[in-house]
Amino acid sequence: MATTLQIHKPYVLKALSHPLDRPDGPGKHTVGEVYGQVSGPGSKKRKRSELAVAIDGDSVHLYDIPSAQAITSYLVPPQAYFTCAPYSLRWRSSASKTASRYTYASTQDSLSAKKEIKLFKDVVAEAGNTTSTTATHVHRCAKPIVHISATSVRTSRDTLTDEDKPAHDLIAVSADGTLISLAGETLTEKWQSSPSILTQELPQNTGCHVDFVQPALAADVIDGMFGGKNELFGVFQEKIHRQGFNPDILVLVTSPEKSESTRQRYLHILALPTERASQQVNHQNVIPIFAAPLPAKTGSAKFQLDVRSGTLQELSEGILYTYAFNGGIPRLENKLEVPEMTSFLRLSKTSVLAATADSLTVYNPVYRSLQATAPLEGDASCELVTYLASREIAVGLRGTSLIAVQIEAPKTRTSKRRAEGLLADSIRRGLPRAQPTKKHGPVELPPSAILAEALPGTMTEEYLAQLAADTAKADEYLNANNLKEFEELLAAQFKIQLKAKKEKKDKKANGTTDSDLPEWSWPSKRSDYPQVDRRWVFYAISRVFAWTSSSERHLSCRIPESSVLNYLVDAGHLTISNIKSAFKEEIREVGDQVDNVIGEELPAVLVEVDPAMELLVVYLSSTQTSPSELVTSIKLILSSLDLLNTSSAPKLTELVLRPSPNATASSSEADKQPQQEGQDTEMADDDAAITSQLDQAEQELQLTEYLATTSTRYPLRARGLSAAFSKLSACPSLPTVLTLRRLLSTEETVCLMNVLRNEMIKDGWTTSYHDSLSPEEDQEEEEAAPDGSIKLIADLLSRCIDAVGLGGWMGFDAVLASWGSQQDAAEFFGYFQNEVSVALEGLNETVRLQGMIGEATNYAKRANSLLVATTSKPVKSTTVTEGGDGAGDNVGAGAGATATATQKVVQLSAGPLPLGLKTEEKISHERVRGGGEIVQRSQRQIGLFVSKKRRGYEVHRISEEGLLSNKGSGRPSLVVREAL
Repeated sequence: MATTLQIHKPYVLKALSHPLDRPDGPGKHTVGEVYGQVSGPGSKKRKRSELAVAIDGDSVHLYDIPSAQAITSYLVPPQAYFTCAPYSLRWRSSASKTASRYTYASTQDSLSAKKEIKLFKDVVAEAGNTTSTTATHVHRCAKPIVHISATSVRTSRDTLTDEDKPAHDLIAVSADGTLISLAGETLTEKWQSSPSILTQELPQNTGCHVDFVQPALAADVIDGMFGGKNELFGVFQEKIHRQGFNPDILVLVTSPEKSESTRQRYLHILALPTERASQQVNHQNVIPIFAAPLPAKTGSAKFQLDVRSGTLQELSEGILYTYAFNGGIPRLENKLEVPEMTSFLRLSKTSVLAATADSLTVYNPVYRSLQATAPLEGDASCELVTYLASREIAVGLRGTSLIAVQIEAPKTRTSKRRAEGLLADSIRRGLPRAQPTKKHGPVELPPSAILAEALPGTMTEEYLAQLAADTAKADEYLNANNLKEFEELLAAQFKIQLKAKKEKKDKKANGTTDSDLPEWSWPSKRSDYPQVDRRWVFYAISRVFAWTSSSERHLSCRIPESSVLNYLVDAGHLTISNIKSAFKEEIREVGDQVDNVIGEELPAVLVEVDPAMELLVVYLSSTQTSPSELVTSIKLILSSLDLLNTSSAPKLTELVLRPSPNATASSSEADKQPQQEGQDTEMADDDAAITSQLDQAEQELQLTEYLATTSTRYPLRARGLSAAFSKLSACPSLPTVLTLRRLLSTEETVCLMNVLRNEMIKDGWTTSYHDSLSPEEDQEEEEAAPDGSIKLIADLLSRCIDAVGLGGWMGFDAVLASWGSQQDAAEFFGYFQNEVSVALEGLNETVRLQGMIGEATNYAKRANSLLVATTSKPVKSTTVTEGGDGAGDNVGAGAGATATATQKVVQLSAGPLPLGLKTEEKISHERVRGGGEIVQRSQRQIGLFVSKKRRGYEVHRISEEGLLSNKGSGRPSLVVREAL
């Protein structure tokens, strides 16, 4: 089920004061994030739910987002304006129970053009007293500062006070790529790097402009951007580990200093000095680790980088590009086109919050879909600032106000932070693709046979109006009993051609006779039926069939003589789902049992229309059916063959489903023994008993002949029964067993088992192959059973046994006793067990025979194919089994089929088989030279190829034909060797 995000109505978090104007334009609000850390081993900086807002010419404010309350503020001179977003760090000591807050800001004086970095420090003691101090550092960089951040906070132990104090450095990056490191407590300059660090590895060693800076840790960069490979980070003496040595990294995106129409940007990864190197004053130790180009774009761009997942997103001219890193190389993963987008926030890997002038929208850039949207009141543009994943709140700056929006996760989420992004969440929410601009003329593509005609069915108003008019016209023909016009209209909709038919004069005065109906031209194959609109299929089903609320039967056929019924059956449209769609209003009263009702009644309706069951057989072979239709059809076919008559079941079990030869032999010996030992004259003198036994044997013989000739007397029904058995075996086991229990009684299920057993005996699965080799029997070859028939019979027999169940088998003796004698009940399971045992024995012998002659058969086929390919004539000395690789193709074909495979085993007249049964391709006596010329190979070349094919451990003999002298050289050529 698709999940949806919900964006609540945005609200004003805090109204800010108006900034003072800058020398180059109006004043701005710049917003930075706040981080916090607690002293202790393994502690890391974490993002806090607070914001640092800098207002030009006014102050720096800290706000708590959930409570929308101001925490503190720091004033700046009116002539000072901020060059980048402020940075705030809150440190809490676990030993002294004190909290220190460091807020850094970069300002520039509009009057004197002095560039400063300010520190506002607040220390809150355990008693609640607050001590505030400030510090200022004046730097002399040529360009203003565009980014400030702090390195990883370390703990230094002061021996005098014995308190934990934070030890960190402040990193400032100027617009031209200069890096400055300042002490976090005093803003004392430690080192300063040159902009050449960023430009020395570029193709054009010119000035650059820093567009984006992201601080990170080395372990996160290795895992997210380099796939865990830290070969490039071998510049450090220690091994990088997330819980150990983990230095600070800066990821930067730069562009050429000169403004061009197309900007070629570069991605840089710099390693900051370690703790030991940073303690040395004026010691530059910034290491450029990696640099890679980004695709060139026009105009300015905005970036966001998620280091842990290795995802870089770039917004340029209304297009959001998403890059994934493969070994540090950025690769374009997807592109999202939203022309009105002004800013964005990454919510997850599959969700992006985009801001336009009048709305906030969540997009899925992977599948280019719209997940949720919320309108914005007013005309001011919105600049998104940060997203708090723990609270699912996004914050933006709109005009002079901080706004917040709650993004509610779907209620079906199992985890609160689980990212939504499945394909099911994007269905029917896709964005239209922009039409590509045609720089050249239109390309004429060849017409396609598949796409030459549109798929049937559409939702346009013109088509729906035409559909309503055609259905109304068809109803008029049907109400007027004008079946000719009705069928001609539906044949045109189904794209079926009509045969030309001569008019006859024997028309009735009123109505239309059957001879007047048009004759449809049926395709030769079912796959040739054209695709049609399903609405016409539903209409045809609703007019050919009728659904009533009768308790006996709901489904009936209204037009049995129409060709529309034949079309629905032969084209495979008469499925349960189509019938439910055609009678969706009428079937509501049936409830959940509608599938079972249709499955039981539809085959019966088809048999009523066509008692010869030709329509039912076509329906079974062309339609996707469920166990209900299949079991019902099997029941109807077996009933028409009188195979479900319970009175004949004892006879069926006694003679037709005869036991194995071993069981027959043992029973005959058991019959002889009482005659020899007992000397009982009552059985010999009882003429009535002998007469009854002879009559019973004659009846059983007649029944056996009847069943043996069933497939020849009723080929159509036998074919339908075979199709139903094949489809029923392919159905799931549990629904099949439940359907057998629901539709068949215990006696009928046992009769079905007897039919399956008869098929197993008739196909030769219980006949030993020794019987087929006896000279008394006819040696004419019979067609072997299909390889999969034994599996089909075994599956259906197993499901019939499960359908009867334990309780049914416990009472089965009484059932058989009611049919006939107690002897039938006693011998039923014995016969069944013997037949299964003999079939299993035949399969085991077939597998063993396959292992004996399978390799020889395969060798003969390979050798024959190689010789035929070489000489272009078949080899007379080898004969291969018909229909496949000997026993390899007859696995599971029964013991009777095994005898045929034994007689057709490959006979090789060329001598014994080679060791290993390896076939070697003959060397051609001709070769093709350059230009296509065909020349004869020399004996020397043939001998060389033969020598290359021989292995070192083989034993060879030297043939006399191989001792050929090389003309002109006076020395013998290479010897042609033959394997012994």
